[in-house]
Parts: sequence; C-alpha cells; structure tokens
Amino acid sequence: MNKLSTRELPLGWRVGVVAVLFGVALVSLAGSVNVGASSKPDGRRPTFQDAIGSWFGRAIPVLSTVPCPPGSPGCPVPPEIVMIFTVNADGTFIGIDSNIFAGGTHSTAHGEWLPSGQRSIKAEFTLLQSAPGGLFIGGFKNLFSATVASRDEMTGAIDAYLYAYTDPSTGGRTIVDADGFPTPSPLEPASECGSTPGCQHLGQFSFKVRRVSVH
Repeated sequence: MNKLSTRELPLGWRVGVVAVLFGVALVSLAGSVNVGASSKPDGRRPTFQDAIGSWFGRAIPVLSTVPCPPGSPGCPVPPEIVMIFTVNADGTFIGIDSNIFAGGTHSTAHGEWLPSGQRSIKAEFTLLQSAPGGLFIGGFKNLFSATVASRDEMTGAIDAYLYAYTDPSTGGRTIVDADGFPTPSPLEPASECGSTPGCQHLGQFSFKVRRVSVH
C-alpha cells in the first residue's frame, strides 16, 4: 500500500493535518512543562517563597541578650518557647506560642512579613499580654527574621519587646496619648524602645522550625 504524502492531499485536508500535528506538539510541550512544575523541588535551591506555609518548632533565649536568667524567680523571660505560626502568601503573619512572659498568658500574634533576601524573610507582629491573675498589662512587638534552610525547615531569631501600656493602679486601664491611642505603642519602631518609658527589650530567641504538612 502506497503511503500518501500531505502534498497529494487536497489543500483543505493539508491545512487540517498540519493543524492537528501542531496541536499535538503543543500538547506534548505543555505536558512536559507541567511535569516539571509539579515535580518535587528536591533538586532546586530554596527561596524566600518557600517560607509561605505553616510551621512548628522551638525557640530558646540567647543568654547574652536577656535581662535575667530565664526561668529564675522573678525573671519574666521563659527558658523556652514552643511556637506555631503561618506565613501567608498575602503578606500577613499569624502566630501563637507557649510563652509565659511575666507568668501570664497572651493572645494570638498578628503582623506582616516581607522578603529580606534571596532565602530570608522578616516580620513584625504584635500580641496582647496579661500578668498572673489575668490583669491586662499591654502587649508585645516582636521582630522576626528567618532563613529558609530547605523547603521544610527554617532557622531564625525573634526579638521580644514588651510595651506596658496599662496602669496597674487603675486595674489595668489603658494609658493613652492625646489622640486616645495606647501608649507606648507597639506600632512604633522597636529601635525607639530603649528611650521610651514603659517599653522593655526582653531579649532575643533563636529558633528552628519545620513545615506543617499533610501526609
């Protein structure tokens, strides 16, 4: 049986055959691209975008930065912090941890993050803090920095700043400025804490976290 070349086909058929062949080529190319995009990223170098997701781990105080021996009587700094946080793709940051600064409890932390390098991010977030017995004493502003070691692991540090913007003598009523806003404000730059009454740097904590994944 003789093979029929496209040159022997009517013009309309030839156009149709060429279109089909072109379409098959495009499908094959798209398939190869999709396979590459969905494959595991084991062979590539991590970037700051790998920080997006939820993380679990542990932080310990850097002893040279804290005001007192962590966990000792009267010291508000805990000897360790177990932490869970989420780095959202929209630039927001949400976290919670086991810290018992000043022997009290605190709320979930809320803030924002930005890339700070090819494999690193930084974030600032704040939370509400109570003292033992439940008296509201103010809140924290935490400065967060992390480097992506792999897709499933990050290491970094957190600097903790306590903003005592309530007055214990009034039962924990908020101290406000001329605009009626809590003061000292955890929204101000942490670099001003040292010269701001009611603000205290409680030290830096180093951490290692791993990704929370579906198995």
